[in-house]
Amino acid sequence: MSVKKVWVLLLVALLLGALPSCDGDGDGSIDDDDAIGDDDSVDDDDSAGDDDSADDDDSADDDDSAGDDDTAGDDDSAGDDDSAGDDDSAGSGGLPGVANLFFQTGFEANTNHVTASGGTAPCTDDLRDEDLSVPAMGHWESDLEGGPFDLAHFCFGGGTPAQRGVTLVPDPDDPSNQVLHTWIVEPNEDVHDNDNIVCNEATGSGARKARVQHVLRGTAGVSRFDYRVRMRLGQAFQAIVDASHEITWMTIGEFWNNQPGEPGSFRITMNMVKPDAVAGAPMYFGLKADKQADGASAWELVWPSEIVSALEVPIGEWFTIEVSVTEGDATTGRASVHVTTADGVRHEVADVTGWTYSPDGSPDGFADLNTMKLYTSGDVMCSLNAMGHVLEIWWDDYAIGGL
Repeated sequence: MSVKKVWVLLLVALLLGALPSCDGDGDGSIDDDDAIGDDDSVDDDDSAGDDDSADDDDSADDDDSAGDDDTAGDDDSAGDDDSAGDDDSAGSGGLPGVANLFFQTGFEANTNHVTASGGTAPCTDDLRDEDLSVPAMGHWESDLEGGPFDLAHFCFGGGTPAQRGVTLVPDPDDPSNQVLHTWIVEPNEDVHDNDNIVCNEATGSGARKARVQHVLRGTAGVSRFDYRVRMRLGQAFQAIVDASHEITWMTIGEFWNNQPGEPGSFRITMNMVKPDAVAGAPMYFGLKADKQADGASAWELVWPSEIVSALEVPIGEWFTIEVSVTEGDATTGRASVHVTTADGVRHEVADVTGWTYSPDGSPDGFADLNTMKLYTSGDVMCSLNAMGHVLEIWWDDYAIGGL
């Protein structure tokens, strides 16, 4: 990111001023009815034209998904169909390769975190300079912002640095390895909170949301993109499993083929969901596609069904996720997600042939991607906060390609 861009971020933060950070004493405990899994989709209105990839997002009809599980291991060498973007080439360090690679990072040496300190603007943080741990294509500006996308930064939808953030930290399992840490303490995004006090609203009000996301934006967009990243979930996710509530809104990736307010608004959402309101029931990976009619605020499901994986979400250990999306219609569009667990087994989460742009629009490319995202309802975050949990994900070995 250029020096000019840093000064612009600082100026925006100063102009917007400070948002008070207050500890609410409301009833956001996990025992409140529906608190841990409340879905704010009814109150989440994108009709104001907010740019969801950068600072606001989506209706929380965000959900879920169904798919089969390649527990025997999905090995590309065994005839896997790479037409959806699976890349048989070996990645560095034994990681999966990424087709049409234009950027990769291990978040290691010479990667620098910059922020508009104390700022409450929607987008205040960035990574810059060149990661020296990768052999090539590791520059956060000339590679990541010099390819199909010309803007990359971290957005929160507002809030203070005490409520949410991104940091470069030692790997919880290997202190010699540096990784990216995204975390949320309180629901930082004020949607319509009249008193600016967190966690004192009625359950289901939708007054606040919790968000940290990396934003990639391009002028023309891409007709195909592939990425890979390793992830490690914190113990707040175990608290969600242990609670006797379902959850349908925990977004970890979102891909926009036209934003709300643009003609043919469409998104693909990658989630973690807990379908069963039973204590100890696991979370699963999910994938779905939605369109938004021009001038409308509601989202409509595009694919015939929402997909929920057979694979349980691993908590407290590293796993690798691979995503490939090709723009197309009901027969030429394709979206696939695979997860490699700590035991080295590669599982199919989803492999969908179907619309990857709005059936009401035209194929003009994915111009906004959130490939590293942590986003949920204010109710879920307040419940976790009441128990003393920080909602957090660690990320490592990120690589992305596109055409």
